[in-house]
Amino acid sequence: MKTHLTLIILSLASPTFALTDTTRYSIITTEKISGKQLMWSDGPGKVSYWYEYNDRGRGPKLRVDLTIDNGQVIARKVTGVDYFKGPVLETFELANGVAKWKNKTENDQRTVSGPVLYSPMDGVPGEIEWDLKLLKKHSHIDEMDVLPSGKLKTEHVKSHTVKVNGFPEELELYSFTGSGGPPSYAWVTPKKEFFAVVSGWMSTIKLGYEFLLPELKKLQDDIESDYFAGQAVKLTQKPTTPVAIVDVSIFDSKKGKVIPHQTVILEGGKIKEVGKSRSIKVPANSKTIAGNGKMLLPGLWDNHAHYDMAQGLYHLAAGVTNIKDLANSLDLPETKKKVDKDELLGPEISIWSGFIDYAGPYAGPTGKIVKTLEEGLAAVNYYADHGYQQIKLYSSIPVDWVKPLAAEAHKRGMKVCGHIPSFMTAERAVRDGYDQIIHLNMIMLNFMGDTIDTRSMGRFIKVGERAKNIDVNGPEVKRFVQLLKEKNIVVDPTAAIFEGMFTNEPAKLAAGYETNVNMFPAEFRRGLYRGGLPTMKGHEIDYKKSFDNMLKMLNLLYTNGITFVPGTDDFPGFALQRELELYAKAGVPNVKVLQKATFTSAQVAGKENELGSIEVGKKANLILVDGDPVKNISDIRKVELTIKNGNLYDTKALYQSYGFGFWK
Repeated sequence: MKTHLTLIILSLASPTFALTDTTRYSIITTEKISGKQLMWSDGPGKVSYWYEYNDRGRGPKLRVDLTIDNGQVIARKVTGVDYFKGPVLETFELANGVAKWKNKTENDQRTVSGPVLYSPMDGVPGEIEWDLKLLKKHSHIDEMDVLPSGKLKTEHVKSHTVKVNGFPEELELYSFTGSGGPPSYAWVTPKKEFFAVVSGWMSTIKLGYEFLLPELKKLQDDIESDYFAGQAVKLTQKPTTPVAIVDVSIFDSKKGKVIPHQTVILEGGKIKEVGKSRSIKVPANSKTIAGNGKMLLPGLWDNHAHYDMAQGLYHLAAGVTNIKDLANSLDLPETKKKVDKDELLGPEISIWSGFIDYAGPYAGPTGKIVKTLEEGLAAVNYYADHGYQQIKLYSSIPVDWVKPLAAEAHKRGMKVCGHIPSFMTAERAVRDGYDQIIHLNMIMLNFMGDTIDTRSMGRFIKVGERAKNIDVNGPEVKRFVQLLKEKNIVVDPTAAIFEGMFTNEPAKLAAGYETNVNMFPAEFRRGLYRGGLPTMKGHEIDYKKSFDNMLKMLNLLYTNGITFVPGTDDFPGFALQRELELYAKAGVPNVKVLQKATFTSAQVAGKENELGSIEVGKKANLILVDGDPVKNISDIRKVELTIKNGNLYDTKALYQSYGFGFWK
């Protein structure tokens, strides 16, 4: 262990290189530089990278050393720390027709007979250059094998001339597919040298060219929008006649019971008729869907999402028809319009939250980042003027600002939610105006005092270490729960995130994926074995006890009548399904779990008159499940058909379009 840690420490020292040999790149988040990528060579066939960025105290520091022979990477070594500051030591070598690789979850080898690519567990953006060059070197090959498994295909999407100091420079945009999910993109020079990867949250671009980001992002956004618009056209079924779901069991989400042998007629995006199958006359021109042995439920809600057009499909495939967006870029209102017009796949963005944080090294990655209370108040009014329904405050907000910001939001008719700011307790946040507490760890932190800096990893690590010691039946907890009840506070637990952080171990399958791991494309599947927080090592029992105590806290909230609704802040769809399973594990009856995911969520959003239950006149936001989640909550994974505003989505087709299998 000592030798391994020494390697990690040495790898984090500043790299030595000749200034003229180094190509520098900036990493940009929220229009500011948050990190760097360096690339240099120590000799023929030798290429090295240094990569680091700060994301609210998280972020990797990696050194990558490559040996390249005739375009093929024949040796690769990565050292440093990953996003959660866990040690990284990964190697790959190719010699005599045998490829070998080793990282914290894999130690394998494979015989190869031609050019091959390796997909690293931990890598840097610039490495895509060598994949592209190798693919182009073998121009007769449309795609290339990737180790450990899968293939990579690239396609030239666009050439573009930019002006730099009055002189033209040529750039090319390439797409990359084959590992599952939608295409990814990279900008390169005509020599196929890495130039930039561009996205709304984080971009990496050659130093000195940061001014080109808006231009490149606009071009790439247009390309991606065309792709996702085509996806929406292909995968959205828009009935032109009534739809009849015949002889199906209905989950009555208001009364919490199952009604068998029902027929439901949908027309014009609404529920037109509901009743006993023998009493409902199905229109002759209807599209008929057999419901025998299946259950029809209101569409599910994810109350903690961050809509991304690349991820909208995952929501729909899992039966999520409505979301609360808990922080996004300022173009969210325009994105919502496209979703509403079916130009983009995804659930209805029913509630949108305006994000506010204080400027500094731990500031959040989007929204309004402010330096004064006056700027914060102006941000509240900006969001109110643009139709947002709530404000989300983040971890760096000064404690004394919460009360005036909440008051301003309430004056404008908005709710207030968010992280509990550093050096503040959840109790004070509630008394100062919070309407909703996000993340169960924020409740656990309430019983650890107001001296913890929770702007970065502390808000996870302290809970993992100490939450096991909280007496959920003690007087302090009871007083706090009573406060939540008196103030009608809503909790968004995102329990599944903490299960992953506090219970997953490297090289072992992530909790909750035991039954559906084979659905995932190979590259996605690898990620399910990464493990939880690196600080858990040597303290696995303590962290697991802390998570168990979090579930006990969840049960306490339930038994005391505190409203909580399911949200994820994680992999869309899959994480929500696990969230519901965890509520059941915590002792919430399945029927109550399903109510929380449907009618209660609609009530909390103020949308219960149009959503959340299967009633005549309400929106046709429904899911057809091949099973009975009232008896077995895990059957909620077996969504066969999602209906949103009367449009039909074959979930099997949705998953397959991204290279996923389907629940069997």
